[in-house]
Amino acid sequence: MDALSEILSGIRLSGSAFFDAELTAPWSVQTPTGAEIAKRLAPGAARIIPYHLIVEGACSLRLGDASPLTLDARDVVCFPHGDVHRLASSVDVKPTIPTDAMVAMTRADEVTPVTHGGGGSTTRIICGFFACASALSDRIVTPLPRVLKFRAGNDSPAMLLPSAVREARSDGERGARPGTHAVLCKLSELLFVEAVRSYVDTLDDSSSGWLVALKDRHVSAVLALMHGQPARPWTLETLAERIGASRSMLGERFARLMGQAPMQYLSQWRLHLAADALASSDSATKRIASDAGFGSTAAFSRAFKREFGVPPARWRAGAAPA
Repeated sequence: MDALSEILSGIRLSGSAFFDAELTAPWSVQTPTGAEIAKRLAPGAARIIPYHLIVEGACSLRLGDASPLTLDARDVVCFPHGDVHRLASSVDVKPTIPTDAMVAMTRADEVTPVTHGGGGSTTRIICGFFACASALSDRIVTPLPRVLKFRAGNDSPAMLLPSAVREARSDGERGARPGTHAVLCKLSELLFVEAVRSYVDTLDDSSSGWLVALKDRHVSAVLALMHGQPARPWTLETLAERIGASRSMLGERFARLMGQAPMQYLSQWRLHLAADALASSDSATKRIASDAGFGSTAAFSRAFKREFGVPPARWRAGAAPA
């Protein structure tokens, strides 16, 4: 599997609720906060990532004080950091749907139809949300920009979403077919992957970080190995041998792009996997420490506290920093 697939599979994106909105000008909607969405849809989720697909018409997008963006049919926008934003028929229209009404309309694992507006030109939008765990997603999502935007092509998974939403709405009226919600969730995950890939394609070689590293065949191959088999006892020598590179070249290139040595990166990623395991499983701390590459629970506890600020037991008890 390639590096991006391995990395994104680790954060376990899960789609939850969907809106199928038909809006007629003038209209304006300001999204709820990530905390409000999580409280209703995914209690305990540390990160909520909203997205929108413009199916028909056009609208304006405003995020904070940034200049507004114009969105047209086939445009997809994702908000990796869960920022509150406003969609409107025109930038000067104030919100016409209260935020608390948006939250009240949301139903987990369902498609909610929304018809709203003043009767003018029509814009149809499909909206969805991803939930993911913080311990794994932070390292991956943090480098992403506030907004990911791309235009869906004819072969894009995004173009399958409208028909899947229509089918889900029909199923809701006559009885759900098995797997309908799973199809929506998988298409949503593919949409997010495509958004990240489209952003990576825009980066130049002067940038740094794991997103740019995906474009380097040697570093990308090493990331795929480490994320695909994190518990394996990798060394710089074995990694270099597997990708057909020298130790010195791999170490230098990895450090230049990722900002840290390969073994340091692997150690930190194992700790993040351990944090996720502590929060989401009943595995013994000793087993989790071993999987993270530590020979003793005491050494694991010291390293874990350095990375996260609290010992493993407190993290498992729910004392993880916000």
